[in-house]
Amino acid sequence: MSYYGTPDERTTQGIISTASNVRGGTNPAYTTAMFWAAYPSFQGLVSEEMTQMYINLANAVIKESRYHSYWQVCMNWFIAHFLTLYLQSISTGTSQCSAKNVLAAGEARGLKVHKAVDGLSVGLDYSQIGDDLAGWAQFKLTIYGQQFASIAKLMGRAGSFVW
Repeated sequence: MSYYGTPDERTTQGIISTASNVRGGTNPAYTTAMFWAAYPSFQGLVSEEMTQMYINLANAVIKESRYHSYWQVCMNWFIAHFLTLYLQSISTGTSQCSAKNVLAAGEARGLKVHKAVDGLSVGLDYSQIGDDLAGWAQFKLTIYGQQFASIAKLMGRAGSFVW
C-alpha cells in the first residue's frame, strides 16, 4: 500500500467507501456450538433453530473486518442479548425456573437508590445506566447488549454513503 492508498482506494468510489467507515467482507464460521460453549445456560432453553436465527442476524450485522479480535465476543454478546429478549417474551411453561435464572443473569443492572429492611424493599434506578449509550435503543435492556454497545462504540459505528 502506498502513501495514497491501494489502487482500489484511490478511485472515487474507493475514497468515498473508505471515508464512510462501512466495513464489508465475510465472517469466519460461527456455530451454535461456539455460542453454547460461551453461554451454556442457553443450551436446552432455546432451540437450535432460534439460536441459529440470531447467529444469522449477527453475521449480517457484526463484521470481523470491524471488530477484529473482538469479533467472536461481540457475536456472543449480540446473540445472548437477543436470546434474552426472546426468553423475556416466552418465559412461561415448564422451563420457567431455568429461564428465570438466565433472564436474571442477563438483566440490566440498576443502581440501588433505596432499601427498606422490615418490608424487604429495594429500589433500583435504571436512568443512569443508559446515559452513555444514547441511541442504542434496546441494547440498554440487557447486560449483554450493554457490553456489545460499549465495544461497538469503541470500534466505531459504521457510517454509510449513497452513490
